[in-house]
Amino acid sequence: MTSHIDLVARPSTKAQIIDAGLAELHARGYSGSSVEDITRAAGVPKGSFYNHFSSKEELAVEAVRRYSGMAGWVAGPDGGPALARLRNGFEALHAVLRGHQFSRGCLLGNMANELADHSDGVRAELAESLDQWSATVAVLVAEAQRNNETAATGDAYRLGRFIVNSWEGAVTRSRVARNDEPVEDFFVTIFDLLLA
Repeated sequence: MTSHIDLVARPSTKAQIIDAGLAELHARGYSGSSVEDITRAAGVPKGSFYNHFSSKEELAVEAVRRYSGMAGWVAGPDGGPALARLRNGFEALHAVLRGHQFSRGCLLGNMANELADHSDGVRAELAESLDQWSATVAVLVAEAQRNNETAATGDAYRLGRFIVNSWEGAVTRSRVARNDEPVEDFFVTIFDLLLA
C-alpha cells in the first residue's frame, strides 16, 4: 500500500565518503584529516573506507575531482555577456570564502601547496582541474574579445591561466589576512584594469 510514496535515493557509501572527505580536507587539510575523521563525518564505519579506497591519497584525488566539478560556470553563448558570467563565477567563489571567514581558501590551492611535491596522483588531478578551469575562463575571455566587451587583446588562453593563477594567489593571501582585501584587489586588477 506504499507504492504511491516516492522513494528517495540514498547516496552511496562511496559518495558519502567522498563528500565527507572533501569537506574534511577543505576544512583541515590533508595532514590534518584522518581516515577516522572522514568516516565519522560520513557516518559510516571506518572499515567501509577501505572497501572503496586503497588510501587517503586515492580519496584526495576523488575529492579534487568532485570539487572541480562543482564550479558550474556558464561558458556557452546563451548566458548573457561573457565578462558578466566570468565575474559572476568569481563572485560566487568570493561569497563562499566570505562564508568561511577566509579560513579555508580554495581546495585546489590548498592541496597543491600541501601535496603537489608528494603525490603524483593528486598533482595530476590538480593539473587537470586547473587546466580545465583555465580553459573555461579562456573561453569566456575569448568570447568577450569577439564581442568587444574588453579591450584586452592578448591570447585568451594565456589570460585564462593568468586569471586563475591570480585568483589562487589572492585566495591564499586572503586566508593569511583573514579578510577580502586581496580578493578585492583581484577584482579591481582583473576586471577594472586588465579586462576593461
